[in-house]
This record gives sequence, structure tokens and C-alpha cells, in this order.
Amino acid sequence: MTDEEAREVAFAFLADRIDKVRTGEWVIIGAWEHETAWSVGYQSRAFIESGDIHDSLVGNGPVVVPKSGADPWLAWSGRPVEEQIAEGRPTLG
Repeated sequence: MTDEEAREVAFAFLADRIDKVRTGEWVIIGAWEHETAWSVGYQSRAFIESGDIHDSLVGNGPVVVPKSGADPWLAWSGRPVEEQIAEGRPTLG
């Protein structure tokens, strides 16, 4: 899986769930490769354009795109994404 493919998967995952991605208010800002997955970050377009912290998204973890082709998932913002990828997709309960 390439950087571009990971970005496309993450965009589709977010666009299915968040209107602001579909309208272009939130955008993909980067993809970082890990051993078994990519982590893909996103941010508000307003923050990218203004640099004003008041326009930024806060508390959003990246989308994790497994290289295996498994479904993507959202990482938490409070823990290193590398640890979360190593543990695998979280489950509720």
C-alpha cells in the first residue's frame, strides 16, 4: 500500500462519517508509514489557511489504515499511535 492509497482509504472512511470532510472543510494533511499500517492525519481547512489555533481541530486522532486491507479505524488522540497500532483495533466493552 502506498502513501496515496492510504490517504484515499482514510478520506473515504472519514467522508462516510463526517459531513465536513465531504464539503472540504476538513482535509487530509499527511500519512505516516508504520510497520503494519499507515496513520493518516486530518485538520480543518480554516486552520491550514489561517494558522490560527482557534480554527484547529483538537482531540482528533489519526485514521489508522491497516496494510492488510482490514477496515480502517480512528486512533485516540491521548496515546501514541504506534502503541495503538501494535495493540490492534480497539474494541468496545
